[in-house]
Amino acid sequence: MPPKKAYQCSILPGGPAVVTERMPAVRTVSLGIWIPSGSRHETRAQEGMAHFWEHMAFKGTASRTARQIALELDLLGGLADAYTSREHTCFSIRVAADHLPLAWDILADIALRPCLPPEEMEREKDVILQEIGMVEDTPDDKLLESLWEAAWDDRAMGHPITGPAEGVAAFSEAGLWEWRAANYRPGAMVVAAAGAVDHAALADMIGRFFAGLPPVPAGSPNTAPVPAFRPGSLSLPREVEQTHVAMGFPVPGNADGGRFARAALTTVLGGNMSSRLFQEVREKRGLAYVVSSDLNTLADAGLLEIHAAVDPGRVEELLDVVRRELAAMAAGGVTRQELEHVREHLRGLLLLGAESTENRMVRLAKNHLLFGRHVPLSETAAKIARLSRDEIGQAAAAILDPARAVVGILGPQIEPSWLEGAAS
Repeated sequence: MPPKKAYQCSILPGGPAVVTERMPAVRTVSLGIWIPSGSRHETRAQEGMAHFWEHMAFKGTASRTARQIALELDLLGGLADAYTSREHTCFSIRVAADHLPLAWDILADIALRPCLPPEEMEREKDVILQEIGMVEDTPDDKLLESLWEAAWDDRAMGHPITGPAEGVAAFSEAGLWEWRAANYRPGAMVVAAAGAVDHAALADMIGRFFAGLPPVPAGSPNTAPVPAFRPGSLSLPREVEQTHVAMGFPVPGNADGGRFARAALTTVLGGNMSSRLFQEVREKRGLAYVVSSDLNTLADAGLLEIHAAVDPGRVEELLDVVRRELAAMAAGGVTRQELEHVREHLRGLLLLGAESTENRMVRLAKNHLLFGRHVPLSETAAKIARLSRDEIGQAAAAILDPARAVVGILGPQIEPSWLEGAAS
């Protein structure tokens, strides 16, 4: 008998795509149900509904109370989680391989057959309002959330995933069910699993579960217009000890072929301890404890974000340093040594992630949703190895243009010149 393929994919009739990757010498499985609907697929009145349904998953189903769900998950020794992004909602669990049948039964139950008891619904509204309040009280979270919102002319793209407090408080049972019916369509879902998994057995379990659900019209795929970026600035006066500074530069999305060059650029700029911003801002000048750059990207668009927290009296100095580093990177790209280091860094991150069943499951699902296919680790590693100074330099020149940035500052006293200087 030939050995089983590591990667397998089945498209179930009227149901989801099932994608699995068998990992040798592993005794656990990470399993995820992915719904390609997130905050980006909400109207103004619906803002926060994708996130609300994620919260309600653990509050009971037709066959399990919230306590029964908790007891069964604890009995499995498993790690269950759920999260909402702008593009999708994911329900996941990691368990010992022999617990996979029960894990699937629980995960499918909470993700796809939840109840909406009025008392639980009102209680969860209060929980989410507290979550929104936490962001308001966390300076870096508040600034980066506001920076993202200010960057796009499309409200659906920009609004907070949690939704606004007043909108969440006004959610109705009918409105929530209406949004769910339009967005939780089996034919658009992906079920992904990685680890000690038997593809045929899992696909059979999933097929039997979906066969027992009421039929759902296929509907049209979730789409959203490519948003237009709008440069500008925002100030958020707050009585805090440090002033937080953030910049966002528009970048193409994850489906674009230049994503590895952008990842390399972001890493060299401020993505690790040897990066230019970390060395210049923190190590050489002691200007800030926190300084970093990150990519925040969706399928079709995103931002390269820079964030630092600094003493209010040294904001201008910080901005001068950041401006100089951006100009140097845009004009000169990366050095040969930086190229060698960043290629090894990205390759190391790829291989470290490959050791985790959870990371492999997430990778399977995201690649299927984005590209409709499996992307082998070897393919990604080869693209990283082929990165060149020219490619990264071209990305830097195209992206790091202060005139095309959105700049935000949160702090106790904000000088207008700081915002002008940061974007000039």
